[in-house]
Amino acid sequence: MNWIRIISINILGLIILLIVIEILAGFGRILISKPFIFPKIETSTINPCREMKTDVLLSYVPNHRNQCIIKDGYVDGEYVHYNISKATNPKLLVLGGSTTTGFFQQVSSGNAYPKYLADILVNKYNVINGGVGGYSAQQEMYKLIRDSSRIRNLHTIISLNGINELPSYYGKNEIRSVFYPFLTKVQMEMNVNQVWIDQKFEKLSVIERLFPNFNSLFLKLNYQKEALLKKSSVLNNPIIHNAGDRWEINVSRMHSMALIQGIKYYVFLQPTMGLLGVQSSPKIGSYDEKIFKDMQKYQKAYIDEIRSLYKDLKIRCANLDYCFDISDDVQPTGDVYSDPRHHNSLGNSMLAKVIADHLIYLETQ
Repeated sequence: MNWIRIISINILGLIILLIVIEILAGFGRILISKPFIFPKIETSTINPCREMKTDVLLSYVPNHRNQCIIKDGYVDGEYVHYNISKATNPKLLVLGGSTTTGFFQQVSSGNAYPKYLADILVNKYNVINGGVGGYSAQQEMYKLIRDSSRIRNLHTIISLNGINELPSYYGKNEIRSVFYPFLTKVQMEMNVNQVWIDQKFEKLSVIERLFPNFNSLFLKLNYQKEALLKKSSVLNNPIIHNAGDRWEINVSRMHSMALIQGIKYYVFLQPTMGLLGVQSSPKIGSYDEKIFKDMQKYQKAYIDEIRSLYKDLKIRCANLDYCFDISDDVQPTGDVYSDPRHHNSLGNSMLAKVIADHLIYLETQ
């Protein structure tokens, strides 16, 4: 029975080796200012409110399969409606990312800011929530092109964005800014390789569940090379579009297209923790302070990046008469954030009030 003993020892040795590698990978994440990830024993179920699927125009769209239950509302295709105002009211279309979306019911307990906006403007507008987690002004622009003329009685469109305009959010900026400034990396890979990339959420693999640090660090160190995407370019000496350029071009296009259709369009720079000034001055002893301290510990590079981005966007916004910089509003003066990038229910209600006040004021001008 020596062979059984030998096999058992080898298997044990392999398990120990994998555990050591996982621990070392965890420390590796800490060295690059990322938190240690603890294993997940059980496979998480797919949440129909969070699941996405590939879309050739928007990169990805919700894949709720009519199984996403919306708080005080309902799903209609890629949009969320609220059971608050009359359907005959003029339509207010809200575009944005995860702070806006009504699909992410786990964020702020389903109390997205457009839900509160619908409450405040109940006698003025019927709010349609077109936000999708991860969307930037790029997807908002394409969505406006595709759907704005199809929405009956559409009066006003607003965008809440800025936070997802990070330079390398959809591909390394040094490549994207030259070769595919108005597409995502996934879209370009599909175009160049003529392959379909399935972006639906799947159940976590054994490696992802039991060795999350190794999996994360491996992906970080072996990020897919983007050099192949260069061959997709047919332009000689193209104009380089960096993050701020892309944002301004996209919101300007949305404004112009809305104007052509007789629709009002406004864009708001999203408040987010970590920005220079009040957004980096949380109330002492609050949950907001805890979140910010964790940011300083694990997300130093992100803080620098978001500050640099907003410094540029603030300047550009100030030169657009349809842009409103509210990034210093809804400050971490108490417990108003649920994480560095999202406000909680209280914060979202405050955010809705800020935007509603602007809309009401604009109606009087």
